[in-house]
Amino acid sequence: MTDQTQISWEWHEPGEPEGKAWPDTTRQYDRLPTRAEALIPDVVWNLSRNSSGMFTRFRSNATAFRARWTLGNEQLAMPHMPATSVSGLDLYGTDDSGNLRWIGVAQPNGAPESDAEIIRDLDGKERDYVIWFPLFNNLEKVEIGVNDGASLTFLPPDTSRKPVLYYGTSIIHGACASRSGMCLPSILTRRLGRTVFNLGFSGNGRMEEALGHLYGEIDAAVFVIDCLPNMEADMIRERALPFLRALREHRPDTPIVLVEDRTYTNTWAIPSRRARHEGSRRELRAAYDTLIAEGDRNLIYLEGEHLLGDDEEGTVDSSHPTDLGFMRMADIFEPILRRLIDPNE
Repeated sequence: MTDQTQISWEWHEPGEPEGKAWPDTTRQYDRLPTRAEALIPDVVWNLSRNSSGMFTRFRSNATAFRARWTLGNEQLAMPHMPATSVSGLDLYGTDDSGNLRWIGVAQPNGAPESDAEIIRDLDGKERDYVIWFPLFNNLEKVEIGVNDGASLTFLPPDTSRKPVLYYGTSIIHGACASRSGMCLPSILTRRLGRTVFNLGFSGNGRMEEALGHLYGEIDAAVFVIDCLPNMEADMIRERALPFLRALREHRPDTPIVLVEDRTYTNTWAIPSRRARHEGSRRELRAAYDTLIAEGDRNLIYLEGEHLLGDDEEGTVDSSHPTDLGFMRMADIFEPILRRLIDPNE
């Protein structure tokens, strides 16, 4: 590759990111509002500082892009996830037909400061871009560099369409995508042409009632609740109905998709895992049946058996999807969400 010193860079710092459900946050790239800290477990609050699912859009005619960014955590990667997704930046651009396509990734090379070229030798056409922020690190600051003389204009957040709010576990948080744009909410954001808020919390997503009230503040087109991977039968029996009723208190008519846990891909050989699936799904179905009996007509139940496919090849560790697993999940979710979203928007 040509030596970096041959490009002079002009730097641009974005404003408020998209993919952020509340404006009143402690830090620019936090996912929950400041007041949530007093309402939820400390571990959930700390995970909400990760910038997962956030992005910014801009227009540029650059032939090269670079990024420098400040991270809050020293751990750039995980044993089962690369640094490109845990702490990296992921760039997409529109082609001549207006389709959003991947272009390049900024590989983190230090903490707290990283500075990396994303791509060079582009054609220099003016086009719209999206850059996705780290999945499992706290983003403190980011700047995007373009070659000297190129233009870059940040685009205002698109508020013309109601968002989808997706609440879940480490899977929705982004484990184990290869790049930050490849977690399920980000894939769905691109496919649906509207923001899907990523409210996945690794090791958590346990339907605390306070979160039901908090999520009810968001005027979403659809709520997706996908918490079973971190909840066993007793916890579901205790928490599902209070959480869902709290959400319904604020959003009585918004569609809610209840998602069963994806099936562990080695369940066929481990009977205890099959038993766990059966117990947790039975309790979620019972909560669903109760609300339907009470008159809820906007509750949708999605079975989990085939979410990752049927060949055991969609995960890193039987639980967390690879990019292949996330694409398979997106193929199932996309038509369901399209049918539920207001067709008149």
